[in-house]
Amino acid sequence: MATRKKKTDIIESADIAEMTNVPANGWPKISQGTHLTVKTFEDGRTELIWDDEQLLIEVKEAIESAELASLKPAVRAKVATRKKKGE
Repeated sequence: MATRKKKTDIIESADIAEMTNVPANGWPKISQGTHLTVKTFEDGRTELIWDDEQLLIEVKEAIESAELASLKPAVRAKVATRKKKGE
């Protein structure tokens, strides 16, 4: 099932100047992972920022890993050797 990409808000340069003058008091709290950044604001609101390219890379690596794990050991070694020669 296809999903739609969430629309993001565009911050004008004038808004950025106003934001820098407001004391943050440690807010928003930012938790950053490899493909997802979560901003939690003082009012309890959260904002998710996805890194689509990194997520795609991680998913492809996981699929490759799962496919290799399902192969017999002799075939797995042969595939790994082919990949090393191709790099």
